[in-house]
Amino acid sequence: SVELITYAMQMAADRQQNPGEDIVTKLVEADVDGHKLSDDEFGFFVILLSVAGNETTRNSITQGMMAFTDFPDQWELYKRERPITTADEIVRWATPVTSFQRTALVDYELSGVQIKKGQRVVMVYRSANFDEEVFDDPFTFNILRDPNPHVGFGGTGAHYCIGANLARMTIDLMFNAIADAMPDLKSAGKPERLRSGWLNGIKHWQVDYHTNGAANCPVAH
Repeated sequence: SVELITYAMQMAADRQQNPGEDIVTKLVEADVDGHKLSDDEFGFFVILLSVAGNETTRNSITQGMMAFTDFPDQWELYKRERPITTADEIVRWATPVTSFQRTALVDYELSGVQIKKGQRVVMVYRSANFDEEVFDDPFTFNILRDPNPHVGFGGTGAHYCIGANLARMTIDLMFNAIADAMPDLKSAGKPERLRSGWLNGIKHWQVDYHTNGAANCPVAH
């Protein structure tokens, strides 16, 4: 992470002298109420983007495949139809970020609960994504679920995931590739889960698959 921050800070310094048509230049030149990102802030912002776009998407893919092995009828359906609603159901089911916190900017009452300015509020996304008042049969993995008002991308508003569409595209591409190349992929053991208070991650999961003319070959996430 130190090397990544250093690299990001060097990029920021370079774009300040040599601006271009890229996201780095846009971030370096961004001005909010007279404040621009310092080199340090930019470095940590790149770390945030890297983690947010990497950990969440890859864990969603792994947990999506785990869901397909638990609900084989859905895997057969996916291989036949490749519905466009699949990626959102995978994100709902996985909820890669289980919870997050915000700081109240003003006094506010929410559902009869008084929240004071400056207090921290915890949003449990995983609970919301399995809310029986919002979803029909939420504990069933259903790739045809529509509508699917999950909060796996952070809900709505200013904190909505800026990479949501990229994540959807990545998930779609990955599962299309798996369905084409490894259609009989199966679980070969229990997953090893990440111990985390806010990431729903998988460290390791053994699977079996074979391709045309190949013997069963165990691989790991």
